[in-house]
Amino acid sequence: MEKDEIPRRLERYVDKPYGGLFGNSVEVKVVEEIVADPYIEYRPKDLEDIIGASAPSIRRALSNLTALGLLIKDSSDAQHPVYRVNLESKKITALTFLAYAVVDDRDGLNCMDKAISNYYMNEFWPKIVATADTRYPDFGGSIINWRTEMEIISVRKNGASEDFTVAMEGV
Repeated sequence: MEKDEIPRRLERYVDKPYGGLFGNSVEVKVVEEIVADPYIEYRPKDLEDIIGASAPSIRRALSNLTALGLLIKDSSDAQHPVYRVNLESKKITALTFLAYAVVDDRDGLNCMDKAISNYYMNEFWPKIVATADTRYPDFGGSIINWRTEMEIISVRKNGASEDFTVAMEGV
């Protein structure tokens, strides 16, 4: 077997959502689709074409995923509802990490670790920095004193002190 080849025992799972972990149901295929592209609007007809499932199966899956909080339904046009991914759902975040983990395990990559690191840096690091009450020397001779969120930060450089306000969005 070549290094890039997939082991024979795993071949049957390659084309299944999440590497076959949850089976191959219509609902799992819809989840895979929305996690792969969470920033577009989904219409039932489009999902029927993409997934190759019947209209009733797609409607059932969309209804279940909406009830579970993964999707938000816009019924302003009752005949043609539109679904958006609930980007505030931690389940969507977790499913995204899982999708990366499946690829990592299969291909020996490091995608999930990078995704988690990016998530941490974007979601938590700004809040940690903005709310810390600690003095951090920087490498240019300054001492930065972070106090509380959206308050004054004191910077002392070469004996002079300057205060300025920092506003952290979402803190």
